[in-house]
Amino acid sequence: MALTPGQWMAQQQQAGHWLCLILNGESEASHSLLATRTVSQYCNVYSGTVVGELATKGPLILLLEHANEPEFARLLQQPELNWGWLGSLPSDDLSDVTRHWRERLLVGLAGSQVLYRFHDNRTLARALNHLPAQAWPAFLGPLISVCYWHDQRWNCGNNPAPGEHAVPDPAPWLEVPNPQSGAILQANILRYLLAEHSEDLCRLAEYQAPKVWLAQVLEQARIWQWEAPEQLEFLVVQRLLEACGEGVIHWQPVAGELAVDHFQRVVEQWRRVQGANRDA
Repeated sequence: MALTPGQWMAQQQQAGHWLCLILNGESEASHSLLATRTVSQYCNVYSGTVVGELATKGPLILLLEHANEPEFARLLQQPELNWGWLGSLPSDDLSDVTRHWRERLLVGLAGSQVLYRFHDNRTLARALNHLPAQAWPAFLGPLISVCYWHDQRWNCGNNPAPGEHAVPDPAPWLEVPNPQSGAILQANILRYLLAEHSEDLCRLAEYQAPKVWLAQVLEQARIWQWEAPEQLEFLVVQRLLEACGEGVIHWQPVAGELAVDHFQRVVEQWRRVQGANRDA
């Protein structure tokens, strides 16, 4: 639905709904907006959870009684800063929506969990664009409608069944592909190589662009289904050494070989070569 934030807010208020702002706690606007509110008019989502030590930087949910607040107006003029998004609620009680997002904060298995950045408008947009309508209620919970910046314009969407919903297993919004994941992975690997293998990376850069080389290596990993961190690290580091003239491994899989067996065989081959070099 193509509405401006002002139009959407007016529509929601006319329907008797309360407005709320889901805000990145690290936004420069957060202190000014909190200063004008009582404790019942905002919630710190991380506070009182297992990630409570991050509360000062965590997301906030604030009631918006006056859409013309100067600090809020400045946020609307800078949507490209990705400060968060807007929602509407049936009342001015923030407890239900806060509990809803606290139940969806952590992603992954115990011991290796990460935080789900629900407060990021890009995360919200990817989820809503990917999820079928019947999955929206479990994702949005008590939120009646949302307004968010995505793809260089404002977008609005209505929850078909606002209310309390259990977290499904598996949660469909966690299966949403991230179009930036490839770029993020490449950037992280290059940072790692620069920190741990800087001389080899510099030698590679003398005759080949590291980003182009890395893209080719990661494409090979995709074809071989080497997706685990230890598989990617081994492939990238050894390919870098090869590109700089150090060592040769017979990489190609055997016909019908499973990805895990292929990786283990190559590692064993590398270990034998390392042992022979030490004995020489």
